[in-house]
Amino acid sequence: MILVSGSSEFTSETDVSLTVGNFDGVHLGHRELLRRTVSRARDAGTIAVALTFFPHPVRFFSPGARFYEITTREEKDGLIARMGIDVLVVESFDGAIGRMWPNEFVREILWRRLRARWVTVGYDFTFGRNRTGSPSMLVEVGQELGFEVDVVPPLLRGGLIVSSTRIRELLLGGRVREAEELLWRPYRMSGPVVTGAGRGKDLGFPTANIQFTQELVPLPGVYVVDVEIGGVLRRAVANVGFNPTFGENSLGLEVHVMDFHRDIYGEEIAVFFRDRIRDERKFKNVQELVRQIEKDAQFSREAKLPVRREAASTGQDPAAAGGSTG
Repeated sequence: MILVSGSSEFTSETDVSLTVGNFDGVHLGHRELLRRTVSRARDAGTIAVALTFFPHPVRFFSPGARFYEITTREEKDGLIARMGIDVLVVESFDGAIGRMWPNEFVREILWRRLRARWVTVGYDFTFGRNRTGSPSMLVEVGQELGFEVDVVPPLLRGGLIVSSTRIRELLLGGRVREAEELLWRPYRMSGPVVTGAGRGKDLGFPTANIQFTQELVPLPGVYVVDVEIGGVLRRAVANVGFNPTFGENSLGLEVHVMDFHRDIYGEEIAVFFRDRIRDERKFKNVQELVRQIEKDAQFSREAKLPVRREAASTGQDPAAAGGSTG
């Protein structure tokens, strides 16, 4: 996949199959937009292009809002590439873009710069100044200019619409297993292993303390996780929280990896959240804490979890396999 910084830098010898969105999380709904865009491009013998924005428009319009992105920019780029997109255009969301009227945005960005011949958007797509542009408006302008618009209906899971907002709420509530269903992969946090207090080793359960950069941290508690170390996945138990038994007050992420004893200080590792075991709590003494850690480790070791989607892909996207209903 080619990464282009801004629509003004984009060039193409052919017309384009285009999708537009923020794609935060690259969840099942986003995957359907990307899948349709790639499918149309392959049928027409042209290129598949995705247009997204950085920073997220929420940060432009509401800079003081508490807003947590589900994926880092790098992770989002990688997930979009895996869907088969040929070119990802990352438009800087600054004052110029934010002040464009909807008609101007379509004519200048989508039509003139990106040469869109087919445009795929979600049912709730908004664009232009004050978010006054709508899918129906895009269809009207498309008919005038000569491009087709495919408006994808909402994707439902459990009777509710799949959305980035819903996934954020699930993660902040500790419901990582439900979030995995909507993301089609476990939620991921990553970072280098840094030196901690060393108490885990003294307790017989050495832990790796992760210096993570992700903004969105699941609800404090103890979790069943998979940890990727050197390209190998291993089962582990993770603690997200403040270590109240020892009076700590900074939010941390530490993992105890089963049957693993190698020194990994300084290495970059990824933590994939699979299920929640319990709340974090303060124990009366160290012995009580150790007994609970033993139980948590055993629970994690024996946990019956769904097969990880990306490890069991059949090549058919879940949204296209009967999950999309309006």
